[in-house]
Amino acid sequence: MRSKLEELRRLNNILDEQINEDNQPIFTDMICYIRSADISELNQEMVRRDLSEMILSAQSRGDSIRDVIGEDFKGFCDEVISNLPPKTTKEKWIDRLDIICFCVSILGGINIVLSQGFLKIISNIISKQAINYNIDISVGTMISIVVIIALSFLIVNRITKNALDQGGTLNIKEKVMAAMAVGTALTVLIIISLKFGRQTLVSVNIFLAIAVIGGFYAAHKVLSGIKKY
Repeated sequence: MRSKLEELRRLNNILDEQINEDNQPIFTDMICYIRSADISELNQEMVRRDLSEMILSAQSRGDSIRDVIGEDFKGFCDEVISNLPPKTTKEKWIDRLDIICFCVSILGGINIVLSQGFLKIISNIISKQAINYNIDISVGTMISIVVIIALSFLIVNRITKNALDQGGTLNIKEKVMAAMAVGTALTVLIIISLKFGRQTLVSVNIFLAIAVIGGFYAAHKVLSGIKKY
């Protein structure tokens, strides 16, 4: 049985497909901006539905989104958002933990599959040699996961909050600042990898590592379920 959020999201996807090519770019930017708002996912989807129905109604009359809203799309979104209750502290922490658990499960899984220990296990299975099921987790791996997650948070936040600025694009100064931030983060990541990449933090059984990664993914599913009601 679908939750209220899932059902609303499904219906919104159907409505979105009916928005024409002229209105779609602005509509997408507005939804992207609304995603950055401090309101619940359910309220975000409700705003999305109302906006979709408004645009479709305008299309049926031969009007565009600009004919209905004007040119101040950001101001319109801010006014709508201001009339909705902000997320509670609990909801904010659930959102953050959900994203962190999901990212850790994905990045952790990738690191396990690409680790030398995993590749050696596969090689030994194929060659029918003695198998050591332990894999090494380096300091560099742990730090890189933290840096990647933090950088992802910053980039997504930056993109969504600036979706309706300068016609949906970043200005030159913002592009330079964004490039510098990404460049600095990547430089730090490379230095960390070179200095600590081979320093083993802990050696664990691969099945235990998989169980931990699975635990993070399970936590993500539980937290996601909480947000749907």
